Amino acid sequence: MSQVAKLKMSEQAVVDQDELARVFIRMNPDEAEETFMGLVKSLTDHLAMGEHHLNADNLSELADTMSLVELIAGRLCMTALSQVAGDVVSCCDRGDHVALSATHARLIRVGEGALREIWDLKRSYI
Repeated sequence: MSQVAKLKMSEQAVVDQDELARVFIRMNPDEAEETFMGLVKSLTDHLAMGEHHLNADNLSELADTMSLVELIAGRLCMTALSQVAGDVVSCCDRGDHVALSATHARLIRVGEGALREIWDLKRSYI
């Protein structure tokens, strides 16, 4: 038995495309692009901040930052990312470092996929 199985961790990025389209239709095109870009930048900044807080073992700040990620992801119709950010907050509140490590790793996978998907959608809607 010399073969070793490799497991590739992947997550399905879930962006509610229909809802996102409805949000952008209600805005004028200039406002939509500015809002969209601002939210995406804020999301990426908060994800990076979350990584910093995790590495510093600052669970209170991590929970606050992930609460903002949850809200921003919700505004961008990134349902899976919003949910996982809420799960990270729960792990912080419980002080469960093992679950926090696993959940934060999932947050990064879901976040990367959602950002790729949202950039692809940006080309279609804006």
